[in-house]
Amino acid sequence: MVTELPSYPEEAAEREALAAPTTGEAAYASWLSRVGAYLLDTLILLIPLAIILGVIFAIDPDDSSGAWAVLGIAYVVTLLLPFVYFTVLHGNERGQTYGKRAAKIRVISEQTGGSIGYGRAFGRYGIMVVFGFFFLPIVLDYLWPLWDSKNQALHDKVVGSIVVRAGRQGRNAL
Repeated sequence: MVTELPSYPEEAAEREALAAPTTGEAAYASWLSRVGAYLLDTLILLIPLAIILGVIFAIDPDDSSGAWAVLGIAYVVTLLLPFVYFTVLHGNERGQTYGKRAAKIRVISEQTGGSIGYGRAFGRYGIMVVFGFFFLPIVLDYLWPLWDSKNQALHDKVVGSIVVRAGRQGRNAL
């Protein structure tokens, strides 16, 4: 009768192997690489605004010119562009903004090791914006990876994402 019992399912064994801690160096991105990537992304996002402002002030608009309308549109774009930038680039399969590509790091799902998707990417940046309205939450969010075992910021914890070195993929690298 013992021979009629099913053997241990291979799928369960694979799941356990993926969940088990691995030996070797962790693939989590360092705090400095995250900061460098964010600063580069901020610079990339500020360039279009700086160009628009430079053109507007170079033409020295008067009160009746349409330059002020362009300035208003530039202000709205400044608010919306980061949402689009971070959502599209973090949510795609690559999980990298241009700053993260330069720093050789990427955002992945903590559970699956794959893409976090566009919804979670939008939420990830949205949480940072909400934290930005208050001094202490944004400071804690930016500094949290310094003492977290997975180098996660608070916005990563909320959406279930981790930032890893780009050469690593999925849980096997952790």
